[in-house]
Amino acid sequence: MKKIMSMMLVLSLILTVLAGCTAKVDNGSETAGANAKEVENVSIKIAAPSGAPTLSMIKMFKENPSFGEHIEMNYESVKSPDLMASRIISGEIDIAVVPTNLAATLINKGANYKLAASSVWGILYVVGNEQIDGWEALRGKEIYTMGRGLTPDIVFRYLLSSNGINPDTDVTLTYMGEATELASAFIAGKSSISVIPEPVLSNVMMKKQDTKILLDLQEEWSKLNNGDASYPQASLIIKNDLIEKRPEFVETFLKEYENSINWLNANAEKAGEYSEELETGLSKGVVMKGLQRSNIKYQGAATAREDIDKYLKVLFEYSPEVIGGKIPDEGFYLEK
Repeated sequence: MKKIMSMMLVLSLILTVLAGCTAKVDNGSETAGANAKEVENVSIKIAAPSGAPTLSMIKMFKENPSFGEHIEMNYESVKSPDLMASRIISGEIDIAVVPTNLAATLINKGANYKLAASSVWGILYVVGNEQIDGWEALRGKEIYTMGRGLTPDIVFRYLLSSNGINPDTDVTLTYMGEATELASAFIAGKSSISVIPEPVLSNVMMKKQDTKILLDLQEEWSKLNNGDASYPQASLIIKNDLIEKRPEFVETFLKEYENSINWLNANAEKAGEYSEELETGLSKGVVMKGLQRSNIKYQGAATAREDIDKYLKVLFEYSPEVIGGKIPDEGFYLEK
């Protein structure tokens, strides 16, 4: 009887051990399956228009910092705004720096993105051959500018009106097709006063050394808003799917982007070298001369929201369609 009891006890212990081993094997399989999902290779596409938006990411473009061995980052500088918009609408791009009004337009029309940060705070300057004293001195002048009905035009008209100058009757606005055409006309002496954006302005000043900056439109905007920040001309948007599925990556990316901008502002010469090496169209000299006037700084959506709202309201009052017909709702911003 004792032998039978002993055998039963041994069998019980063996079954317990086997059950424990089986449980460990099953759990191991589940863990392996989970890990297989976690280490799935992911390709993320990041795009920025040429100019200041690309410059804001130039360190990331060149150094391609790691976000994990299974995450592949693809950076691209896009010259055509229409191409950028179509690729965002199609969902091809995961992260992009775009004009803030374009972000509002696309998201208002159903693009599945959120605005995560603003990074370019205005790049427009009134320049001339002779120094003038303030807004009143523009009265009666012909001013060459660009983008009739678009954001540069609206910002300039808003500032003219706010300073007592009627843009339709007190000045003559002559519109050119794009910034390079505007620059060529000014350099050739066809215009004596022009509104020219960076980085084109730096190229103008290198070729026409007597160019004088008459008005910094970013400072003028700030004066109208109690000395607060300028207008958030370009912002970073991120695809909703990426925000929902990879929140840790998004948080890390935003920190890296902020670090990249901080590095940029402290390393103009190196940034210029990177720009030439990557053939962005911005020479080292242009980057070094124009960086300070490009007003590139990082502000997360929560911090920048008040200034973004002010900017979009001004654009909406002048031309609702330029932001997609309405002020964006709460879903426009990335909440952190």
